[in-house]
Amino acid sequence: MICIYDKKTIKGNFDNNGLGVLNELIVGEVTEELNGQYYLEIEYPANSKKSIYFKEFNIIKADEQLFRIYKVEKVQDIDKRIKVYANHIYYDLANYFIEDERPTNASVKTAMQKAMISDLPTIYTVDSDIIIANTLYMVEMSPAEAMFKIIDRWGQGELIRDNYDIKILKQRGKDNGVLIKYGKNINGLKITIDTTNVVTKLYPKGANGIKLTEKYINVLNWDSDLYPPFPIIKKVELKEAADEVTLRKMASELAETIGLSSINIQVDFIELSKSNEYSKFKDLEKVNIGDIVTVRHREFNIDVKVKVIKVKKDLLTGINTKVELGQPLGNFLKSIDPSAIIKTATDELGNQVAKVLTSMMYYANPIILNISTTEIQPMYLGVSAVANTNLSLNLAISCNASSECTLTIKIELDNVEIVFKPKQKLKQGDNVIGIPLGIPQVNQGAHYVGIYLKVDTGTVTIPIYNMQCMIDGRNLQGGLSAEPAHAECFEKIEIIDINKLYINKVNHYFRDINLQETSTKLFTSSIGFDTTEIIGEKEIFTEVNITME
Repeated sequence: MICIYDKKTIKGNFDNNGLGVLNELIVGEVTEELNGQYYLEIEYPANSKKSIYFKEFNIIKADEQLFRIYKVEKVQDIDKRIKVYANHIYYDLANYFIEDERPTNASVKTAMQKAMISDLPTIYTVDSDIIIANTLYMVEMSPAEAMFKIIDRWGQGELIRDNYDIKILKQRGKDNGVLIKYGKNINGLKITIDTTNVVTKLYPKGANGIKLTEKYINVLNWDSDLYPPFPIIKKVELKEAADEVTLRKMASELAETIGLSSINIQVDFIELSKSNEYSKFKDLEKVNIGDIVTVRHREFNIDVKVKVIKVKKDLLTGINTKVELGQPLGNFLKSIDPSAIIKTATDELGNQVAKVLTSMMYYANPIILNISTTEIQPMYLGVSAVANTNLSLNLAISCNASSECTLTIKIELDNVEIVFKPKQKLKQGDNVIGIPLGIPQVNQGAHYVGIYLKVDTGTVTIPIYNMQCMIDGRNLQGGLSAEPAHAECFEKIEIIDINKLYINKVNHYFRDINLQETSTKLFTSSIGFDTTEIIGEKEIFTEVNITME
């Protein structure tokens, strides 16, 4: 059922028929693109009594989604009809203005929340399952634009717009086993395979003209039969790379993408229905944006999985009339210096580095705490880890005890008590407590640390900011970077010749010492030798292991 509502209708008031049910629809289509446009187009009889409701800013509910009218055309054809154009209610966000918001070292959800300015948090809800930390400057843009900027900055994410609920997920669709097999030209089916930007070798240059020692980076399968018998070399500028190691990493990331050809498939079911091949494509009538489809073509030796990137749905029949798969046309590697792909490689490099470095979360009590014999929970800390990590917790307390007592500290991870349960004897007056604690490996995602305190007698007062907790771990989301003290570097180290090191050390202090080839001998009697020249007035201790057979 398709209904129309007055422009002033607000969230929560769309569970009725509004101004009326649009039951005389001539044409009605909803088009959605993956991380792109989402709009409605309808045609309605101009002489209908309900045509008076087609006014700019009024809202149409179709396919359980809300669309706000932005343009109305009156077509003077034989049947005289009205054409109405409406954008998804998500685009109401385009009418708000972000002056300056800068989510720093934040998750995608946090960045989305930052974009919800003014009264938007009471209207829209946002969510994401992408927890990689990043930074984005949202300056002088609309929240609608900011959502796409977030996807671009994080280098991943697929946008879901469900009325006032907005999500950016790693993947929104499913692979339901839909398979397209074709081997000849079919009306209604257009396949475009573009190798314009295929590359087999990259010649990367970094900041200040930095080059690789090996000069080139090969793309995947660069020597396969798919490519011509000569290298296809392109120069790329990676100005973000300030050293050779970074340049090599960024170029390698880029090579994984830049060497691919693009494929785009457009299916027109109206035209396709006229062919005998129609039945082979019926599964596409029900696919959704982001779903994964397997495409096979025996002549071109194609067997790939591609995403549904655009769907046009007929509101009268409830099925898809047009479906587009693969990469958007004209949007795959717009130039041989593709900044979007380079930036994605840069971001991914940053993420890899961030996983090695650690971050620290810091908390302190904002109010005075009074600890008694009744257990209280003065701290409940949220910790989000980008990857599996070990945590270390350091708790520092400066307090004043009314009398001698014992303070019991209980710590919970995700509401499960940690076995370590320290007790600290306090003297009357001022006391300082410091407790370091290693927390076993926790998985990627959100976690909670709870700290409970109680005493066996009397009371303990903790002044404001005098109970401090620091949690340290690899790439804790939103944490303070601890790069200088926590960077860990790994590299291959050749086996060390201990004998050579020992002899070099001896040579430094003594003279005329030479290393001779080891020989195996059978000792039948003791052998004496003069060590005066070697030892002089120094002392030497030698440990000898002799194996006798």
